Amino acid sequence: MTSPSFIQFYPTLRCNQKCGFCFNQSIPDLNVKQDMTEKEAFTLVETLMHLGIMELDILGGEPMLVPWIKDFVRYATGARITVNISTNGSLPEMVHPIAKIPTRLLNIGFSLHGFSDTHNAITLSDNFNFVLEGIRKTVEEGKNPIVKSVLTRTNRGEIQALIHYLGELGVKRYFLLHEDIIGRQQHAGCLSFPDFMRYFSTLSSDMKEIPDIGFVAASGFYKCGRTACRRCDAGTTKLAVLPDGSTFPCNLLVGFKEFCLGNILRDEFETIHNHPSLQRFRQFNGNVCSSIQCTRYESCGGGCPAHSYYFYRNLDAPDPRCQFITP
Repeated sequence: MTSPSFIQFYPTLRCNQKCGFCFNQSIPDLNVKQDMTEKEAFTLVETLMHLGIMELDILGGEPMLVPWIKDFVRYATGARITVNISTNGSLPEMVHPIAKIPTRLLNIGFSLHGFSDTHNAITLSDNFNFVLEGIRKTVEEGKNPIVKSVLTRTNRGEIQALIHYLGELGVKRYFLLHEDIIGRQQHAGCLSFPDFMRYFSTLSSDMKEIPDIGFVAASGFYKCGRTACRRCDAGTTKLAVLPDGSTFPCNLLVGFKEFCLGNILRDEFETIHNHPSLQRFRQFNGNVCSSIQCTRYESCGGGCPAHSYYFYRNLDAPDPRCQFITP
């Protein structure tokens, strides 16, 4: 049995921001509104070690709201598990102690979606200065933080200036994220994937201040590595674990009970890994999109099946974000 490469771990779904693009707000009550307990989280680490899964993405919600998160990160990295933790940076009193953990196995990602007015408007918060403080402190501790921005119509005019500014702060890694639209009925403002990639290509060729600029988008939009023979990496290279231990092929499918594979805290992993619903994700018959005139058709699988299922209840439909026309 081949285990996934990494786990998307949600210790909490609570958050102190209201970002307009956040799909977690659409998740119904699946008994996951409570945080995972510290004991259960440490048990999860033991399970991952037993399975040989040595990479953990900690997401949310806002994981810094969990009081035991520093001890958990220290324990997981001490067990030689690479930990990638994503934070909105609003709680520097939690971020700073984690940045001080003496390990090379820790990556801290900060969400920053523009300069002060833009970032605060997108997140419905007043946290811009806290994010900058966290980034500065992390750099001072000798860590190499990753700063991430979701590309929207609101912020696309200032991303280049933001990258220049981050370079002056000592940031060396930056990711541009394609916007998710799950949970929204009005989504025409999202850039299509081809438009997103055109923007990213220009950005990455023009920006020299930060040496490592990458993008994050649904793997179903581009064939690469182990996912080249499948539409996406859901249920194969990754699984998502929610605060109650319930396990899904991907974090974008957690709103659908029919894709719950079991509970990693209670069930045998073989039962989870062999769940019948995963067969659909492990098969690929070419691009499900019929837009053969698209310049990215040959390298695309039709986008994210979770988006297809959310909007059309059909895993084999193309992602609606590849159909948008950006003026």
